[in-house]
Amino acid sequence: MGAKTALLVYAEGDVATALRDAVELDRAATEALVARLVPGLDVVAVEDGNLRRNINPPKGLLYAGVFRGLAVICAAELGEIRPGYLRPGWLAEGAGRRVILHSMHSVSDFLGFGVWGADGTLERALCLSPDDGIVEDYGDRLPFEQAYWAGRHPVEDDDDDDDDEPYPLPFHPLELGEDALAALCGFVIEGIPLEGMPDLGRVPLAGFRLGVPRLTLERSHGRPITQPSALDVESQVRRLGDGLDYLMVDRGGENYLQAAVGGRFEIPAGVFRVERREGSPDLHFRCEVDTLEEVVEIFRGYLVNQDGWGDRHWEQIWL
Repeated sequence: MGAKTALLVYAEGDVATALRDAVELDRAATEALVARLVPGLDVVAVEDGNLRRNINPPKGLLYAGVFRGLAVICAAELGEIRPGYLRPGWLAEGAGRRVILHSMHSVSDFLGFGVWGADGTLERALCLSPDDGIVEDYGDRLPFEQAYWAGRHPVEDDDDDDDDEPYPLPFHPLELGEDALAALCGFVIEGIPLEGMPDLGRVPLAGFRLGVPRLTLERSHGRPITQPSALDVESQVRRLGDGLDYLMVDRGGENYLQAAVGGRFEIPAGVFRVERREGSPDLHFRCEVDTLEEVVEIFRGYLVNQDGWGDRHWEQIWL
């Protein structure tokens, strides 16, 4: 199997029905959507693509389309991503609509998919691969999954190589991934499409080349978020001590703001340590605050105009 996806969908109704009607994209709405997804990032339009050809774009490219009742995003950032790591700003963009994430990769046998309700509540998330096992399994298993978990789709052994270890999962992730696509989005990547499935080659997507990020959010867990929105940053700050040990907003050139939770990294328990560097080692400052809300306030100010010093004591340190 050679299927790869990096797909996010916002849907007001049935995805397959909307895709069958998605023959002309709303270009202005699409450009506005992309600007909201990567605020402050230089974005250059490139040749249009389509959902079949560009469902798994390479790094630096993003394809999107806004249609009646539907919006589609395909981006490398969505490749081999755990549903729990979907950036909050991209999830919030789907407010009032059903949000569907589908990510699979044939080289690693990776599968991750997630479904959120119109109110933003996570209904189902699954992420697994033979290397890492099952890393997310949240919510009630959906009908198309039942046969897989019941053992009715075992991975067949290769009779030509008796030395091979048994496949470490009870089913092949890509097989489930195809059924997930069919059930959630109404189409498949491999195999013969069933009658009534949308023709992905007729679903146009606008292409965009993404510039070099001016801002990167680094986290103790999860991949970095490039060009994060204010919502992305604040939501991650609020996870300090509850899933994250530290995080850093990096502007490049030794300009950054970082925070860590107490009780780790030789930081006293019960406090948060915040540090910022202003371009060189002799402009490195530190403060400790008692509440997470104070950390949020500092980061808010920093994002607005690199202020955020606030009425608190910052100690100059040398590292």
